[in-house]
Order: sequence, then structure tokens, then C-alpha cells
Amino acid sequence: MKRVTILFFALLFVPILASAQQNWEFDSVFPDSANSDRDVHGIAVDPDGKIWIQSYYPLGGDSVYVEQTGDSARVTVINVFNPDGTKADISPIKIIPFADGTEDTVGGFWNGEAFEYRSGRGLATNHQGDIVAAFYNTLYLIDYETGEGLAKVESTVDDGLDGRGAAKPAVDGQGNVFVSGVFPGDPIIQYNPDLTYNGVVIDESVGFSRGFEVSEDGNTIWWAGYDNNALFIYQRPSAFEGFDQVPDTALKGMRIESFDIHPVTKYLWVSAGSPNDPPNQYPGTASSWRMHTWYAFDYANLGTEDEVALDSLSWNLEGSGPQDGRPRAIDFSPDGTIAYVGQFNQPEFGVQKFTTDQVFTSNENEGVAEIPKGYELDQNYPNPFNPTTNINYSINEAGPVTLKVYDMTGREVATLVNERMSAGSHQVTFDASNLSSGVYLYSLQANGVRLTNKMTLIK
Repeated sequence: MKRVTILFFALLFVPILASAQQNWEFDSVFPDSANSDRDVHGIAVDPDGKIWIQSYYPLGGDSVYVEQTGDSARVTVINVFNPDGTKADISPIKIIPFADGTEDTVGGFWNGEAFEYRSGRGLATNHQGDIVAAFYNTLYLIDYETGEGLAKVESTVDDGLDGRGAAKPAVDGQGNVFVSGVFPGDPIIQYNPDLTYNGVVIDESVGFSRGFEVSEDGNTIWWAGYDNNALFIYQRPSAFEGFDQVPDTALKGMRIESFDIHPVTKYLWVSAGSPNDPPNQYPGTASSWRMHTWYAFDYANLGTEDEVALDSLSWNLEGSGPQDGRPRAIDFSPDGTIAYVGQFNQPEFGVQKFTTDQVFTSNENEGVAEIPKGYELDQNYPNPFNPTTNINYSINEAGPVTLKVYDMTGREVATLVNERMSAGSHQVTFDASNLSSGVYLYSLQANGVRLTNKMTLIK
């Protein structure tokens, strides 16, 4: 279990209610009033502290040359800034190269008759700090250091989406990518870390959504559907089992459009509402959430009597012109002391920077259960592998043994051992020729002991 301690400079303990102590100070429009994006739909901060900003629409001056017409056309881009507000060398990202020599325009395409822009739908970082970018129904995995493309997939009607565009993707701690559509009824789909299709994890989403979030272990999905006036929580017991298709309900009265997990405290941050979708309208529930405000929660307490906001920050109403914006993006610096927030429908100055004098520290207390002596499940070798790998295991007494392989949705994909085995060391070879690239779990069960490891197939 992870224990998190927060130390405050010159801050006395006070009760934290729906209004929540605000420990963040407005710093500035980011990067400055001359260069701030507007109609922001995505913010991601990479391990180097660079800030990736994606607008929904193409901005003035953002265009590419179109060979078919011999002219330029508007295109949606990602602007990347260094922490000091200067443009990063890889910015703006309009066209990304792939290792196979191909190139792709991230925010636009030729439809056979004309060039169309792709609207920006959201950004996220994966377990290695690389950027997952959604442009309409296309997902890109982009190397955060070079701006090169690592993978691409188009979420289509064949995957279950209705074709009217994706919401901001969510990424778990293993790099698996979850995506769904903006409109109600789309499933929530899981892709492997290389963006190969893995399967449907939630059959039917509820309400219009611009984003959602998933826990680091991949076993909890936090879904808003901002017209639901609440947070829906889908859970599964482990990666070996499916998600409960009937969600729990929390944060009644919130109309959430953006999510993030703080990199140190691991608190779940969510936005509360906007003038377009005012909060505090959940039937039969009184609440006092503020518009243009993001709140932090210990997600373990959501839906319980301990569901209280632990921190918050509010859009600076004097810093960015008209106040009709919708809170669509939030992310933090790697040390968690700087917050970047973005609003859609903000005619100008769509990103703001906040700082805090809080000192965040994280203390680990894992509490690992003792494994009986003589039971071992080694890391497979080679790893990563293609397409075969060896798995060694040991048991200290004879008995029935199973060794199975699961994908990250918990679906069983192979049974390697299912028989009575003698005590001692054993080896089995796993052939994954019929599987797609991705992270898989392999689990040994013997005499009441269960051991699990991960392995990576790369084709």
C-alpha cells in the first residue's frame, strides 16, 4: 500500500469541505499573453517538464502544404513549450515521421476530395512519458523527446465507436490505452501499449464525455459523462477478471470534463462544471461545487462518507478575458508543484499556470505478503520476446499446477500447464504467434499459492 504525506509551509490544519482549501496561486497565462493557445482540449507534461498543448480547432497560422491542391490548408497542431515558456525544438508538431519512413499529418488528412482538419480531442502521457494524442478518431503515440511517431491507430465503427470522435484517452501504469467516444452509448475500448487493439472493457458508456481516467493498476475506470451530474466508477477485482458493467456513483453534483492524477500524492483531480454545464444539479442532493474549479480527492474514499475535497484550484477570472470557458485540461509538473489548466471556448489565453508552496513527499510501505519458501515464478526470458519465450517455475511439493496467460483486460489467452506436477523446477515455452503485441500477465497456481509476472510481446 502506498502512503502519502503532504507537508505545508505555514499552513494550519483546517476542515476541508466542498469548498476545499486552495493551496495554489495563479502564476500567469501560459506561456504568455502573446502565445497562449485557445479552445484548449489537451495538456500533457512530459518527464522533462515540457508542456504539450493541444487546441480543439486549428489556430491562425497553423497550416500545411497540400500536394493535391498545391495550396496550404488549416491543420490542428500540438504546441510544445519548455518550462520557461520558450518553444521546444520539436514544436509545433504538425507532421510526425515513423520508423518505416512514412509521415503523417496529425491534425488533418486528405479525404479524397478535399483536405479536412482533425479536431484535437485530448492528450495523455504513458508509463514511459511518451504522449498519447487523440485527433478526432485517430490516436498517436509520440516520442516525447524527438516528436517522432511510435504508433498510430484509428478507432473506427468496427471497434464499436460511432464515428463522431473520441474523448480524451486514459492510460494505466503499464501503458495500456483506454478510449471511448464523446457521445453516449459508445463502449470503452482498451489498446495495448503499442496501440494494437485489445478489446472492449465497458460495453456501453453513459452520457456525453470529453475525458475520463483509469487507475495505475488498470482496475478502476473513472467516467464522468458530464450530463450525468456525477462520477461513475467501474471496477474489476484484478486484471484476470472483467469490469463490473454497473458502476458506482460518486461526486454527485459535479459535471466533470477533465481529469488527472497528481504525480506524487496520486490524488484524483477533476473539474466541477462551467457556465455551459453548471454544477450542483444532481436530483435530491445538495452540493456547492464551484464552476471553473478543479478538486482533488483520495480516490479510495469516493462514494463514502469520507468523500471530501482535499485541495482545489480555480481558473483566474481576471487573467483570461471572457469567462465562458469549459475546463477541459489539467496536468502537473513531474514534482507536482506546478499545475497547468486549460479551458475550451476561451477566445484567448486558454492556458493558465499555477504554483504551490506545498511540499509533496511519498513514503512507500508495500506490506508484501510472504511467499512460501520453494515457490518461484521467474521472469520469462527473453523479455520482450517475439514470438516465443521460456518461463521457469519451482514448487516445493507435488500437486495440481496451472500456468495461464492473460491479456491486460483479464481475458485468458493461453493455458501452458494444467496437470499434476512433481516438486522441483520446471520450464515451459510459450508461443505467442497468434497474439498481437502488448503486455501480458502469466500466473502460476499451485497448492494454494498464486504468483504473477508480466511479459511484453513485440512483433
